[in-house]
Amino acid sequence: MSLLLSASALFVCSTAAPQTPPPIPVPAAEAKPVAQDQAPARLEPTIYDHFGTGITVGEKPATIADAQKDPAKFGGKTVRLEGPITAICQTKGCWMHLGTEQNPVMVKFKDYAFFMPKDASGRTAIVEGEMKWKQETVEETRHYLEDAGKKDEAAKITEGRKILTFMASGVAIQKVQKKLDAKLYDHFGTGITVGEKPATIADAQKDPAKFVGKTIRLEGPITAICQTKGCWMHLGTEQNPVMVKFKDYAFFMPKDASGRTAIVEGEMKLKQETVEETRHYLEDAGKKDEAAKVTEGRKILTFMASGVAIQKPGS
Repeated sequence: MSLLLSASALFVCSTAAPQTPPPIPVPAAEAKPVAQDQAPARLEPTIYDHFGTGITVGEKPATIADAQKDPAKFGGKTVRLEGPITAICQTKGCWMHLGTEQNPVMVKFKDYAFFMPKDASGRTAIVEGEMKWKQETVEETRHYLEDAGKKDEAAKITEGRKILTFMASGVAIQKVQKKLDAKLYDHFGTGITVGEKPATIADAQKDPAKFVGKTIRLEGPITAICQTKGCWMHLGTEQNPVMVKFKDYAFFMPKDASGRTAIVEGEMKLKQETVEETRHYLEDAGKKDEAAKVTEGRKILTFMASGVAIQKPGS
């Protein structure tokens, strides 16, 4: 009996399923940090000084002229504007004017948290924030003129301005860059800085599509200038010119500059003038007899210049 039990025990042990070895522990994977959203890149800091939240790469700013032409389109939302600085508070730098001195946009800075350099007039600024109309009191208008160092003008004020105001959360101002030699060139608007070589008028007229829709430089002889204000000029031949105007109506050319060479920086496009426009420009240039003969408008390359440099006489 004992022998039979031993044999049975041996049979059970020999037929039992082999035990599975315990699994080898695998070290837990290291927790990876959650990726943080990268802040949008600001406009190139070698070209712009940033204030407040600054200005990021992306949305193209509207011009001051656009905002003044249709303010309702820009009210009640965050917008960007770009224009020349024409006045700055000389006490703290706590406000600035963009656009013309006669019809500016008054820019202040959100929460009084940052200010502008008091010597920044003449530079181009991009601002981001909200815009609205404001009726200033006589005291406010006088105060801002005095802040800008215009005390004589302030003393003559008898009524407050109705003015577009802009509360900026971020500002970018173009850095001061070295301009073409002032002994050789007269500068207007933002002027022309040392660097990019300008294309010729012939290049632009040969292949306009290559130059349209981006900031470019052109160089050519001045062949006509508005004799009323100097608010436009022709570059190239009299028969086939490029019509140059000046951004935001902010600066003008000397009316006696015909015959000198100009370099312009800005944007170009093709325009079909009406008969009235062509006649008007010819009359402005003092060509009344030629204007009277016009029966159809010109198709002409137009150029909106933010900066101009004109060679000095004899240079």
